[in-house]
Amino acid sequence: MTVRPAAALRSRGVWLGLVGSLLVAWGSCHPEFAFAPDGWPSDAVNAVGLAAPLPWNRVVLIAGTVLLTWAWWHVRPTRDRAPVHAGTTLALWSLPLLLVPPVLSPDAVLYADLGWTLSTGANPYDVGLATSGGPFAHQVDPLWAGSGVAYPPLTLRLNQLVVAATGAHPYWSVVAMRVPALLAVAAMLFLVPRIASLLGMPRRSAVWLGVLNPLLVLHFIGAAHNDAPMVATTLAAIWVVLRRPGPWTAFLAGPVLVGVAMAFKQQGGLAVVAVAGLPVAAALAALPLGRRLWLLGRRTVFATLVALASFAAVSLASGLGFGWVEWLDLMGLANTPAPLALLAKGGALLWSSAGGSYTGFLILAGRVGTLVLLAVLAWIGVRFADRPLSLVAWGSLVIAVLGQALHPWYLPWSLALLGLVPLTRRQRWWVFGFAITFGVWNAIQTAIWHGLN
Repeated sequence: MTVRPAAALRSRGVWLGLVGSLLVAWGSCHPEFAFAPDGWPSDAVNAVGLAAPLPWNRVVLIAGTVLLTWAWWHVRPTRDRAPVHAGTTLALWSLPLLLVPPVLSPDAVLYADLGWTLSTGANPYDVGLATSGGPFAHQVDPLWAGSGVAYPPLTLRLNQLVVAATGAHPYWSVVAMRVPALLAVAAMLFLVPRIASLLGMPRRSAVWLGVLNPLLVLHFIGAAHNDAPMVATTLAAIWVVLRRPGPWTAFLAGPVLVGVAMAFKQQGGLAVVAVAGLPVAAALAALPLGRRLWLLGRRTVFATLVALASFAAVSLASGLGFGWVEWLDLMGLANTPAPLALLAKGGALLWSSAGGSYTGFLILAGRVGTLVLLAVLAWIGVRFADRPLSLVAWGSLVIAVLGQALHPWYLPWSLALLGLVPLTRRQRWWVFGFAITFGVWNAIQTAIWHGLN
């Protein structure tokens, strides 16, 4: 059934979501969410934000997140609910967020500062954030000032392009960091329903979970996070392999796209398993476990070599190299609810109170945490060896949850993939509940954190 754009305009949920986005946009304009002493580098934006004085700006921000989340749930596909037009719904929910400061995260400011650093001829892997002067240095979160970044080179060159195109404007360059994210989300809106059709999955449900979810709206579009291009590129790799299954796509075109995705964000490399395995999914399901693992394993190894070659070629062509490796442990500094990181910090405090080394314990705990993550990924690899896309979907969620830091913008990739694979009733409710709870909790945590600092 064809759903016309006007269908979205008849949905109460769509309009309530628009109100939610407006509230989030309004609350985010308050100067307290800027790290510069004078607030945002726009008098008009600061004036809009101050129209909701402390602490009401925080209430507005949280209320908007709750309302947008409720609206998303209200428009979910059911047998007795008229479908909404996904493109129109996403456009309406995104519109209030386009010109305001980054919402619920200051990372877009970091991206602008990195772009400025590159424009001076310096390498951000060698020069710390906020150390190159320029219009963004005073806006950078002090937690990261002076540190390098673990972002891959294609992301950095994209930041440089945006800053150059906007004349390094102290406000509009930051806002323009949404442009790559918007293009990526548009690609997702194109790819997700088409991949769902090729897999025999419901298109509406896939788009609802994978593209319309509030985590994507707030953190890809609202906060302009650089995970968005990685997600879109991995989906493009999967679509290419499904649309034209064969050796050329499974071992060349698909892996090359995965390598490009890694040049946006390294975790995109996990998609190589789906690229290698989807063309032989029926054979994998029919084989006993040992032969199944052998078939998937050797195809994945070959595809991985091509993906790594693609990633290396992009990195070398960028002129930036692989300096990001030195900064991989940086994410552990963020205060997030990552379970293994919280356990490590708690253990380190106890160990240091007994006379031990806090840093030494953290290093050891980090290595143990990596082993735990690898062990869980190995179990998922065996459990879903007959379903390569499910393997990548659940694996991406494990990486997000058990990594050094757990941020809400890590989850839209998993939600996009999970919308394309069969889920049990219990799995669906766990995924929906986690997305809703974590998204709302993050808004509350962000408001409280700014109130305490």
